[in-house]
Amino acid sequence: MTIYEVLKKLPYKKQLYIKYKFNLWMDREKEMSESEFLKQVDLKSMGTYYRWERTPEFKHITSIVLAAKQANDLLEIYEKLKAKVQSEPNPKDIEMMLKLMKEINLHNKEAEKFFTVSEEDEDDDLET
Repeated sequence: MTIYEVLKKLPYKKQLYIKYKFNLWMDREKEMSESEFLKQVDLKSMGTYYRWERTPEFKHITSIVLAAKQANDLLEIYEKLKAKVQSEPNPKDIEMMLKLMKEINLHNKEAEKFFTVSEEDEDDDLET
């Protein structure tokens, strides 16, 4: 489940808060101040959202956001480590690169499972 699928299930003001809090705007350059956000949602303070941040719902949403960001971080780390190993190879960096490759392969297997299940679901939908 992606963060955007989760957002669709939330009330509009909560969707906006998640986008504001984690900078999930489609226009990545868009940054909004707290006062601009409050004006957009027609509230005077962030108290309502701060209370919501202590709920299990918000914590689950946060974990989904972090999982999505983790994939991007993994790519960035891989690219930097690869460049370092190519320019100045040393045993520790090479060992780290091998561990990272193993982690990437694990993520790849999970992605393959996900898309295999999704394709099977789509086929089932087409038959009915």
